[in-house]
Amino acid sequence: MNLLKIAYRNVSRQKRRSNLLALAIAFGVMIIILLNSLTSGLIINTRSNFESLLGGHVYISGQVLLDSGRVVSRIDDTDVLDAVIPQFEQYIVDSQKRTTVSGTFVFRSSSERGMLYGVNWNEEAALVDSLNVQEGSLDRIEEPGTIVLPEEIADELGVILNENILLSFETVTGQANVGEFSIIAITKGTSGLMFPSAYADIRFVNEIFGLNPDEYQNYTLLLTDMNMIDQISEQIEIAIEKEGGVVAPEPEDDGLSGGFSMSPMMFGAGSDEADWEGTKFDVGNLNDFMDIVSQVVNVLNMVAMGVFLIMLLITGVGLLNTFRMIMIERTKEIGTMRSVGMQRKHVIKLFLYEGLILALRGALFGIIAAVAIGLIVGAIPFTDSANPAVTMLMNDGHISVPFVPVQMLLVTGIIAVITVAAVWSPARKAAKMKPADALRV
Repeated sequence: MNLLKIAYRNVSRQKRRSNLLALAIAFGVMIIILLNSLTSGLIINTRSNFESLLGGHVYISGQVLLDSGRVVSRIDDTDVLDAVIPQFEQYIVDSQKRTTVSGTFVFRSSSERGMLYGVNWNEEAALVDSLNVQEGSLDRIEEPGTIVLPEEIADELGVILNENILLSFETVTGQANVGEFSIIAITKGTSGLMFPSAYADIRFVNEIFGLNPDEYQNYTLLLTDMNMIDQISEQIEIAIEKEGGVVAPEPEDDGLSGGFSMSPMMFGAGSDEADWEGTKFDVGNLNDFMDIVSQVVNVLNMVAMGVFLIMLLITGVGLLNTFRMIMIERTKEIGTMRSVGMQRKHVIKLFLYEGLILALRGALFGIIAAVAIGLIVGAIPFTDSANPAVTMLMNDGHISVPFVPVQMLLVTGIIAVITVAAVWSPARKAAKMKPADALRV
């Protein structure tokens, strides 16, 4: 006796009821897979974009207390880092030294806030490869006074290639200054945390910013293993202190920021703490910038889990009621099958097979719908309309929806378990029917 064939036939007999149950299951499966895939893509894209924007995984910045009492963002004790960094060579793929300027780009009567990163182009091959040049070229990037401008700023100012723009900013010592730059390239997708980001040669940026040509504000390290980010950061702090350097204390978590703090390397933040000598080092890493994203992801995952649990509850109740009705409707049929020799265990299996066919059909439809929607959403370009900060969550202006087969199998497995649990009680009651009593109904 082929129970699977009988089960499939029984499911097909009540198409409307079966399809409604399958659609309910499909909807829940689609939602949980889509939300989980979206959050996974969000984490992957944000991590990748931060890594590209900031040049690596671990960020060492410094603060110096001047005789005037002003705190400036720069690294004076380069000997300390020159002694520390070689200790971690086996964990480092690449390293860069950068200067960061926050200011206002000006062209005629238009202005726009932005970030300017002074970079050593010879040492930043990864950055050069990641820049999505829309107009111009990077052939002259090492010439003093040239700038690679993001399209957000170019569009806002109304500038084109080879035109000159001004950058109004404060020097490292707090003096107002203006720098003039010639646009050699316009790029896409270079938005930073809060402001669009431009790039220029670090020597020229240092000159107008008040630093010596060989000085810098932050040291960025690209690691071989991203899973060691926190561990390497802690070890670098210990090594700096062993070399006689001063390490800034960890910022207090106010419970609102999720442990995230703007590093002085990003905005040149100062401090009014007690006097110190030399450079006070601050060691941050990619995970610090990911805290806020992780909080958003956790909220989305909680929403997805809530939807999934509600879906499981609805599915379980729906299956239980449906198979109770089936048991009543098929009382004589069950009695007939039992009278011709079908054993109780076969009746139970028959009900369970029917439930699993419904569950697996719904799960399959849900997976197909999730993949189809994900592919459609992933193909839509959002760069032109997206907020600059939102582009940090995307991959080249597209939302990423990566699907993990293991996740799909896990969701399907959970659905199958819930189905068995819901159908088990009606199946046992049907199996316990005596053939003679069932046939008299």
